Amino acid sequence: MTKLKFSAIPDDRPVKITPRTVRLDLTAYADPLNGQHNSVALCI
Repeated sequence: MTKLKFSAIPDDRPVKITPRTVRLDLTAYADPLNGQHNSVALCI
């Protein structure tokens, strides 16, 4: 197993987070955990 390497973050600009990006990220994370292999359609 590869060791984790921690270092300074080279870019400290703020990241813009919107509800849509959070939902897409959470959906992408949850799909494999639920055993689904297709993406969920986003209805906004």
